[in-house]
Amino acid sequence: MKNLKSVVSLSFIALMAILVSTLFSFTGTGAICLFGLLFISSEFIPKNVFGMGLQVEIWERDIVGNLFKSNEFAKRAFNADQYVVMGKVVHIPYAGSPSSTTKNNTTFPVTAVSRGDNDVTYSIDTYQTIPRRIANIDKYELSYDKRQSVIGEDQAQLIQSAMDGLLYNWAPAASNVIVTNGTAGAATITGATGNRYTFTKDVFGKVKLAMDAANVDQIGRVGVLTAYHHQQLIDSFTDAEKTGFYAAADMKNGVVGRYLGIDIMMRSAVLRYRQVSGVWTPVDEYATGFTPGTGDSAASIFYQDKTVERAFGGVTMFDNPNRAEYFGDILSFELRMGGRIRRTSGVYAIVEGLTS
Repeated sequence: MKNLKSVVSLSFIALMAILVSTLFSFTGTGAICLFGLLFISSEFIPKNVFGMGLQVEIWERDIVGNLFKSNEFAKRAFNADQYVVMGKVVHIPYAGSPSSTTKNNTTFPVTAVSRGDNDVTYSIDTYQTIPRRIANIDKYELSYDKRQSVIGEDQAQLIQSAMDGLLYNWAPAASNVIVTNGTAGAATITGATGNRYTFTKDVFGKVKLAMDAANVDQIGRVGVLTAYHHQQLIDSFTDAEKTGFYAAADMKNGVVGRYLGIDIMMRSAVLRYRQVSGVWTPVDEYATGFTPGTGDSAASIFYQDKTVERAFGGVTMFDNPNRAEYFGDILSFELRMGGRIRRTSGVYAIVEGLTS
């Protein structure tokens, strides 16, 4: 392999010498001197100097390309990428409410009113991986695919964290929380103890009714269920309902089924809620000092795809090569992702109710 690389390098240098000689009309001794100059110069060029930037670009592109893989729910949201400023802040010019309308008015003059415009501005969250060391011996011997496997788990965890954070940014307040009322079963979220009421088609119907009553568009409704809630919902179906549910599945786009006009997607975990002074409150699992509570409950989220928003601020790979104190390279990644609720009445959470 090493001999093959040497042959390829010499062939490349020779080709460059021929091209340059032809361009500048070098002949004989001039062409030979040019070849020698290129060969000698190549010995002083750091290895991988040309490939390093390309590799960084490839790895950054990998993250962007896999951002919505197994997280297709994020596609089902208003895309605010164009409003991201400097990768850190979202700034959206927002038009105020339209003027009111009168019918058969007979009172003049009519008082003119001004429209109040309030821009929407919020910060984007930043997610970072712990730096990964690539040993010097591996740096030169591992192919791109093998190096990718070394840091692949870091990339996957980075994306997972960003998507967890996006869901937290969409988590509705207590006024839009609907509590499960099925049979008693074990709590399904990490750290919780005791029993919770299970997720059934009955509570699913309550979410559908809440959306209908709030005049939420019936097209584009989405439910992101935890794995346990998905199974509990299926268990509450009749055979005919199961058939109809699975018939509408679109696995390519992450839809595992449809019920009551709502596309269902599934995730291992969605949201964590906790009663604070008797009020169901979403919990940020990435907040500093977070610890699971024994009284916490798992929650699933429902929304219409224009009632929530996502904003991608970019991804950066940090590549620090040839670190003497590490005898190798140090790699890490940073990803910026944010989001918000655009219409409160269009987003709901189904939280596991506490049993007596």
